[in-house]
Amino acid sequence: MKANWPLTLSRMATISAFSLLITACGSGAHQDLSRFVADTKAAAAKTSKIDDLPDIQPYETYLFDQNIARNPFAAAVGDNEEVDRGDNVGGVQPPRDRRKEPLEAYPLDGLRMVGTLEQEDKLWAIVAVINNDEAGIHRVSLDNYMGQNYGRIVSITEEKIDLIEIIPNGLGGWIEQDSSIALSEE
Repeated sequence: MKANWPLTLSRMATISAFSLLITACGSGAHQDLSRFVADTKAAAAKTSKIDDLPDIQPYETYLFDQNIARNPFAAAVGDNEEVDRGDNVGGVQPPRDRRKEPLEAYPLDGLRMVGTLEQEDKLWAIVAVINNDEAGIHRVSLDNYMGQNYGRIVSITEEKIDLIEIIPNGLGGWIEQDSSIALSEE
């Protein structure tokens, strides 16, 4: 047992020296933290005044007089205009008796005109689908349809494709709207 005694004494000496070293180093680090906390508390005590609450403005009620102003929930219609609610037979209607064309599956902003092609005195527009999932090149001519709002091609030039779309008017009817797709530089 005597042989282990010197080893035990050296271990105890090492542990004691290490403990003294740790306690000596630890006291200086806490002084910086204590000083920071004290400075922060002092600064907060100087600026801890809370601003007064703003004055609350009283709510003013408005009494609507239907004899003076028009109903704000009714459609704004002029004296001589009639609202197209879609129930009239002679109004604009989308063509429902024809087969949909491939480019009608995409919105107009998902299509790009990339060029033109002339064949037998007929001008064709070359249109690219710019959808991440699907891509393709199509050629279109006058009276073809493209876009999701029944857009019929009425004019093709080397710079753009002009269409007439039939869009809902928000009142149950339909209106025509001019649109175009310009030649893309990309």
